[in-house]
Amino acid sequence: MYSVAGVPLRNPTFGWRFRSPSKPISELVRERANVSAPGTDGTVAGLPATVSAVVLPLVVRTPKAHLQTLTALFSGEGALTVTADASRSVQFELLSWTHVGYGSADSILDVTFIIRLPQVYWRDAAESTSTAASLSTASVAVTGLFPGMSAPVQDAIVRVKGATTGLQVTDTAGSWFTYAPALTGSQYLRFESTTGRAFVTTSDTWVGGTEVSGAVDFGGPRGVFEITPRLAPADPATRDGRLTVATATRSGAQIQVRGTAAFLV
Repeated sequence: MYSVAGVPLRNPTFGWRFRSPSKPISELVRERANVSAPGTDGTVAGLPATVSAVVLPLVVRTPKAHLQTLTALFSGEGALTVTADASRSVQFELLSWTHVGYGSADSILDVTFIIRLPQVYWRDAAESTSTAASLSTASVAVTGLFPGMSAPVQDAIVRVKGATTGLQVTDTAGSWFTYAPALTGSQYLRFESTTGRAFVTTSDTWVGGTEVSGAVDFGGPRGVFEITPRLAPADPATRDGRLTVATATRSGAQIQVRGTAAFLV
């Protein structure tokens, strides 16, 4: 069962019933370029794909007396959650609603709301910060990021503290960012993947600082830095994000990641 803005759609107070014609599970469509080579059968494989925004129907039966309350709830948009577990949510936009009436003077209505998930994926409701991982060697694997994730995270914040040079951070799917200048032992470099901007601070903070975006480069198969799910060998139920951190030199350096896990459904 589902809730909108924390209000259950199966709701005895308003006489609402969440109806079976609803399709709350996302039907994802990947958009992938179709490129062919002259004289070669098939299409070029391995081209990056993007996922279209998801459109879903949600149907709620309501007494006519509470129709305005129901439509006002959806018109406020916001977050859709599972009523019994609000630890994950997905933002939605209302596209349209229609209704079918029953009984005398349409005293009971089935209202179909067409909503769109502009950012596609469900997300953890609470932000998390990973335990600081030590950069003690030239190449360090950082594991256990966003446990259980099943979709890419494109808005994580990556923060490196301590003396380093030649920093490069790479995701298992091939996206990356680099910072060539030296960091001192008292500095923090913060890379914000949602914008591609970077900042240096001298205090333990996740905001503010001196912008150093001009010294950062980033890219990948889809042109952005993102943290993608890595499946454990032969066990698709065990998933997390993993990064490889390379440095030319380092002393007392650490890395942390902050953000919310992403899920397909």
